Amino acid sequence: MPLLFLVAIIAVPYLEFLVFVEVAKEIGGVTALALTILTAILGIFIIRQEGIEVLKNLKNTVDRGESPVSELIHGFFLAIAGFFFLLPGFITDTIAVLLAIAPVRSMLGKMLINAGHRSYQNRPRSSFRGGIILDGEFEETDENEPERKKIDRENKDNDTSA
Repeated sequence: MPLLFLVAIIAVPYLEFLVFVEVAKEIGGVTALALTILTAILGIFIIRQEGIEVLKNLKNTVDRGESPVSELIHGFFLAIAGFFFLLPGFITDTIAVLLAIAPVRSMLGKMLINAGHRSYQNRPRSSFRGGIILDGEFEETDENEPERKKIDRENKDNDTSA
């Protein structure tokens, strides 16, 4: 996983640069730069609006006493989309636009939950196979120590130590 992250950190800016150069050849450098800035501004606005909607849904879900997993997943993917909108480039903007679409977030959320279920199902099991469980208390004693007189706390009349 760390290797994949390192490759992404190196590859994404390189690919963004290549795509930017190709787009700039087609529409002009200034226009491509303006488009990059415009998509960042527009993206932040979209994420803000969608984020407010997700927060309202989250509050309503919690008020009804239901599990807010879906809303939290939507919020998670919106945060990632917002981050991608802030990165300059057309590839990250395309990914951010996709993450800003609610049905895409729902699909990705289901995939994420299913992956979590699979990894939970495939985890190593406990070596305990069932059987009888005896619950009790014990006290360690030293065999060399003389036995002490026990005090019966419930029946104080039998106390002869006084």
